[in-house]
Amino acid sequence: MKKIIALAILFLIFSSSKANMAEPVTYGSFFSTPFTSEYVRILHENIKIKIDENFQYAYFDIEYHIESTKQGKQIPLLFYAMYLDDDFKVSIDGKEIKTKQAPYDTKEAQNVFIDYTYLFRENQSENSLFLEFNPENGSYFKPNLSDLVYFETDIPPGKHVIKVSYKASAWIDSWDWINKYSFRYALSPAKHWKSYGTLSVTIDAKDFNNKLETNLGKPSQGNLNNIAQWEFDKMPVDVIMIEFNPEISKTAQLLLKIQPLGLSVIFALILALLHLYITWAYRMKHPKERFSPAVIGGSLLVPLFFVLFWIYSFYLIDSVIGEHASGNHAYSFLLIVFYPPILLFYWIAIWLIDRLIFKKQALND
Repeated sequence: MKKIIALAILFLIFSSSKANMAEPVTYGSFFSTPFTSEYVRILHENIKIKIDENFQYAYFDIEYHIESTKQGKQIPLLFYAMYLDDDFKVSIDGKEIKTKQAPYDTKEAQNVFIDYTYLFRENQSENSLFLEFNPENGSYFKPNLSDLVYFETDIPPGKHVIKVSYKASAWIDSWDWINKYSFRYALSPAKHWKSYGTLSVTIDAKDFNNKLETNLGKPSQGNLNNIAQWEFDKMPVDVIMIEFNPEISKTAQLLLKIQPLGLSVIFALILALLHLYITWAYRMKHPKERFSPAVIGGSLLVPLFFVLFWIYSFYLIDSVIGEHASGNHAYSFLLIVFYPPILLFYWIAIWLIDRLIFKKQALND
């Protein structure tokens, strides 16, 4: 019995520690509307987003209608591109252009991005920009220079169309019991533009047969379960969010209302009632025994099974939730530390009950 109990505790500690080492947020792709040089103005931005059938990836096709006032070779736009796949493509006026990663060193980057003085400050930390993004549903973070993507081109003054396409992976928020999934696109760099033109957003979710949410408000045309379109003449939000919050079964909803502690209390009450019956039955057969093995054994096992079931309940609920369970339970194996005080309290309570039965039997005799 001792070996079984020890192995059970070790297994729960090992499995629980592995499940809880994960980050509560799995970062997906994070792309931004571009930073512009002092010689470029963006007149219109057209964003088209197609969601795949499993909400694992989204395909972005974006057009930037710009007006340049500078002649010759230049870097008109800078993109913040974090965790993108290799199929990131840029074209200008129909011609595909090779992109480059920004220099990692701040001083070198300042020399390359000479038309982007507003991105740099003397007191900023090494290898980062002074700008801060808020990816929403997550904390602020400082963009690294290495996540900037740029291209050099020789364009005449006037209007041009720059197209960008890429495949984005979903963010996974595991803070709560159920994973929440999202795609994100930052509009916040537009705060540094000379002026804000117009913005069109199209979300194509007809391949995804689940309910979606977005922070863009009611669409101008269509609906979010199929194809939805929005038109703006000012920046609507800092970060465009497209979210999927999975629905769970009624059984899972009930278990989440009860919570692991509630489930373990119910389980412990059943064990305690069974233990009381065994304690009473033993005392009926052995009324003169000073020590009751039923009291000692049950007092050790019932609190232990209560705590182990408390820990196990987290994984039980996860299994009922299914594939969208987060598995993030803040080191639930540490609940084992409650075993000694619960054991002491329960042992005293059962011992007092056994003493009452013992004395009642003695009076009857």
